[in-house]
Amino acid sequence: MKITNAGIEFLEFNEFRNFAVDYDLLGSVSLSEPVVDKNGSILIKEKVAIKENILKKLEGMEGNYIPSFKLAMSKDLMRMLRMVLSKAILSRIEDRSNEFIFHLYEQNAERMASLKGIIQNAFYSKSLALSFFRILLSHKEFFNHLADFGLLSLGSVIQKQYGFKMVNRFSFLAGLCADIAVSKEGLYKQSFLGSSLSSAVNLSLEIARKLNLPEEVISAINNHGSNGFEIPGVVPATVNVEDLRKHQLNQDLLAGSGMEDDSSDDEEDAGEYADDTAAVTLDALKIARYIMENLKVTTEKEHVSEKLLVMFTYNAEKGLFRKDLADPMIDRFKEFDQAIKRIRTIAEIENKCKFPTSAWAYPKPKAAQILCKDKNYQCPWIVNGWDLRIISPQDPFGHIGTSLDVGTYPKCALEEELHAKIKYTDS
Repeated sequence: MKITNAGIEFLEFNEFRNFAVDYDLLGSVSLSEPVVDKNGSILIKEKVAIKENILKKLEGMEGNYIPSFKLAMSKDLMRMLRMVLSKAILSRIEDRSNEFIFHLYEQNAERMASLKGIIQNAFYSKSLALSFFRILLSHKEFFNHLADFGLLSLGSVIQKQYGFKMVNRFSFLAGLCADIAVSKEGLYKQSFLGSSLSSAVNLSLEIARKLNLPEEVISAINNHGSNGFEIPGVVPATVNVEDLRKHQLNQDLLAGSGMEDDSSDDEEDAGEYADDTAAVTLDALKIARYIMENLKVTTEKEHVSEKLLVMFTYNAEKGLFRKDLADPMIDRFKEFDQAIKRIRTIAEIENKCKFPTSAWAYPKPKAAQILCKDKNYQCPWIVNGWDLRIISPQDPFGHIGTSLDVGTYPKCALEEELHAKIKYTDS
């Protein structure tokens, strides 16, 4: 089987027959070109529904015709592609090794009923469905990465009802396509921050435009790199855009499908650009990028959900993420209530600093001290004579995504409030 610019083509009869039977397509698909014998005579006409009797005819004549079966894109074939793609994506939720995504959706049974429809309808055009079907067939591991990214982005908006049209679908599509250009040699497994993310995004944007994705989705992909977080000690990927452009999958995606996309039954046309939808889609993608990049570098897989939730909660309280998206998402992880309450208290106390971003509870997440990270000795809250010496850096979980250099730091008087409130929180 191969994906062509016009649809799906089979070069072996058995593969074609299995495809038609396995996906229950008999009677609902037709060929876009006739099947001819070696003398050029037509055996099966184009645009004739493929039924069991035709398959038996072809089976009996195998070896006497040119084995080229080109499927015409129809509503039935589109329905099948959507079904296969959504099944492959939903299987990522059911994979217990995919712990964070499993937890995110496991705790959300009331929304799961509509999830299948959201994902199926996201593949609203022939070019979009064929492109991802191509990736699923030829680059399964990369497809899983894109699916996880889409599920993380959707997971941050599906927790509550928004009155904005297409916000669920657009958030899913933004995550699904944000890394679409970086399949080459497993590049997507590396870290994308700063300039490496900007370079990769530029090519992903070209592909997104070729797929005619909505402007709200394109805007989110374009702007989500200004996310404001760092992952200490991580070396970002080296991205050569021209090398990526030459990669065969990107060549295929940039070439486009070469076919007209008819309007689908679910009315994919979202109308004019919607600012509210665009804003939520962008913030959902920022959250998904943050979680995805941290998952890549988490070496200790045990308790990964708790660690990520603590980091995510802390940064949400510090204003890095939109709280109306972050809080419902965090609330799904009830088993980590104590850790989340503790880190929210820590962030709340740090936010009282007279020199914003200087107060630093240490060591996170079970902080017992507060130091002045920027060494503002002129601050009235400095506790003289009690400087703290940091002799080694912590892992990303310990410093919640911000570096704290080895050295000596003054103590902050906010520590008294920390001791009082953390004792209350843990009770």
